[in-house]
Amino acid sequence: MLKPTSSAVVALLLGLGLTTTAQAQSRIFVAAQGLDSNPCNFAAPCRTFQHAHDVATPGGEIDVLDPAGYGSLIITKAISIQGHGFSGISTASGDAIVINAPTNDKVNLRGLLIDGVGTGTNGITFNTGAVLNIQDCLIRKFLGSGIRFVPSATSKLAVSNTLVADIRDGGILIEPTGSGTVLGVIDHTTTEAIYGSATVAIFVVGSSSTGTVDVTITDSVVALNAAEGISASSVGAATVINVRNSTIVNNIGNSAVSAVGGKATLRVSGSILSRNFDGFSTANGGTIVSYGDNINTDGGSPTTTGTKQ
Repeated sequence: MLKPTSSAVVALLLGLGLTTTAQAQSRIFVAAQGLDSNPCNFAAPCRTFQHAHDVATPGGEIDVLDPAGYGSLIITKAISIQGHGFSGISTASGDAIVINAPTNDKVNLRGLLIDGVGTGTNGITFNTGAVLNIQDCLIRKFLGSGIRFVPSATSKLAVSNTLVADIRDGGILIEPTGSGTVLGVIDHTTTEAIYGSATVAIFVVGSSSTGTVDVTITDSVVALNAAEGISASSVGAATVINVRNSTIVNNIGNSAVSAVGGKATLRVSGSILSRNFDGFSTANGGTIVSYGDNINTDGGSPTTTGTKQ
């Protein structure tokens, strides 16, 4: 019987997806028993998020096959990571995920467990890119921020069904630079146990930008924090936070919601403010608009009362 030539073997392996080195591909698989020397397909997955990212084509997807820690990651292209609720990133120093994507690229992160083990800096830092979508994630135990969204150009942030907890300096920080428009939506998300005494659980800052910053927070919980709940702050870009159907409770160090600076506006409707140091707080020309359907047991008055259309 004739033995197959080496070229025939290579062709066969390519057909089976079992080559010994990973080729650029649109769908990548990682697993606890994988190896980064594998082709990163379903039959022979790779081991780390970074290697999977590096061999993925722009716009590709990384799928996690089983529970494990897959290492910190620097993202430089459009990509989707499907963690399925059991894939971990534990980092004892630095940031777990850093995003430096091209200005038109979208990044999707779903089902990730991101742990700073008490000494990591930030959970997710977004520097550049068009869109960051975060869904069904747990981000905890960092010294900096859970989510640090600091774009220098027009960008969008969407966070849903996510828990940010046990963070030192702030749960979700949105602080753009430059002149672009930054839009954010935080939906069905809980921010709790932010333990720094001078920090904010959800902090939107427009002072370093000359563009527009507009963030909507809906059906979310901001609770059990050592300092402030939700704050808009700006003397630069027109900065707006819209809070709807949310619960802001037991933030003992400062106000439930605040607006600081003449370019900061915070609108609140259908929400509960209770057992905080105080309810509404403004400073330096900031504006709070309440639509009259909030429950505020903590005191403080809005700047104006809005009328629902």
